[in-house]
Amino acid sequence: MKAVKAILLFSFGLLLIGCGTDTTQESIDNNNYNNHIEFNQITANKKSITQDSANQAKEYLSVHDEVNTIHAVNTSKKLLIAIEVPHHERFGLAQIQKDRTKDMEDKFPNMEVEISTDKKIVLELERIEEALEADSISKEELEKELDKVINLSKEQT
Repeated sequence: MKAVKAILLFSFGLLLIGCGTDTTQESIDNNNYNNHIEFNQITANKKSITQDSANQAKEYLSVHDEVNTIHAVNTSKKLLIAIEVPHHERFGLAQIQKDRTKDMEDKFPNMEVEISTDKKIVLELERIEEALEADSISKEELEKELDKVINLSKEQT
């Protein structure tokens, strides 16, 4: 009888140990997760096409857990941001987009802000960011490209 009690007590102890959560591992995972957000600060050498608003938006959005990748480009009046979210967050994609759009409109009240989660828009903004880094795009070309991408983003929604 003592052996059965000892086995049951030992099994119950193992059950309690197995059901416990390891909070240190979760916090390490969360910190690593936040470090995986991809974005580049754009340093356009032409003073006429500064990307300060886009860089500020990237910094602001980088603190949100539901964002993996951020690309943003701005003109003097428009700011276009493309974000990628992890696959498990895609069920709440519409709410994430709505919340981040409201945040950005509050942060940049004098600009027309568009946020997209579409992969094609992400790729287009990545291409424009590379052109800005290489100084291979003029202010007028940037405005035309940005209008084209904004129209493309509105067509798909």
